[in-house]
Amino acid sequence: MCVALGILAEERGVDSAGLAMATTGATTELTRAPAVSRRDTNAGGWRIVKGPGPFRGVWDAKYGAALNAAPAAIGHTRWATQGGTGKLANASPLQVGQLIGTHNGDVDAWRLREAYDLPQAVGDTDTEALLQALDAQRGVIMPTLAVLEAVVGRAALVWTDRRWPNLMMLARTAISPLALTLDTDGNLYWASNPGWFAKAARTAGVELKRDSTWLMPEGTLLLADFASGRPRRAGMYDFTATARAKDDRLASIVAYRGFSTKDKLADQAGVAHVTLPDPRPAIRNSWRSPLRTHV
Repeated sequence: MCVALGILAEERGVDSAGLAMATTGATTELTRAPAVSRRDTNAGGWRIVKGPGPFRGVWDAKYGAALNAAPAAIGHTRWATQGGTGKLANASPLQVGQLIGTHNGDVDAWRLREAYDLPQAVGDTDTEALLQALDAQRGVIMPTLAVLEAVVGRAALVWTDRRWPNLMMLARTAISPLALTLDTDGNLYWASNPGWFAKAARTAGVELKRDSTWLMPEGTLLLADFASGRPRRAGMYDFTATARAKDDRLASIVAYRGFSTKDKLADQAGVAHVTLPDPRPAIRNSWRSPLRTHV
């Protein structure tokens, strides 16, 4: 099911792709800097596999055993809105501090750098700045919500914090969609497009739970606890999401690409963000020296 969703997600980008899989070994806090030049690495009880190009080019059947054994996994396909495609450090999932996560969208990283004392980045993406700001909050809910509320732009993100090893955090700020569903065995899946679930289930031979698909409303943080082997909701919180005027203009292209009309209308029913106006154009300095009056 995860592999099928990864291939379908190529609709959202083929610049790079990756998959992070929780291992059956002990989960530990991350004490080393991320291995930004390695396509297959282990970090804090997770195995991270990623590389340039589409998901089907990064995925290999040799990873199947690790994925089947993983109680949780995070996948991503990338359309490079910020940061070039030549750096592996720009490919998600990213290890940032104690976090392993990914983000779909495009946000003003400079606002986060101004608001938070962020460390030197190893890549060039807004995803890294966003995860850096979240990592600094150490998983505490109210400061985490404050970071999400400070985000300006499009964002749907998923991350795990090594300080809270059995929790998965899923959040949606503005525009970028985030859909969730369950299968009849109780497994939880998420994706950018709810239409992928039925297609992936047919490919994988998975039976989805009837009427379980949920389009997460904007301004929502969901905590899923997978300690028992089956995910359960550990908490859900609201915050105010903020978009830019250009995000509203691009929504049909970047948010609802591939959506059915029914899913698009259903998601738009949960739109509740604040929109910042376009910045005013700079006014050139046209002052001239004042005329002198001769008597």
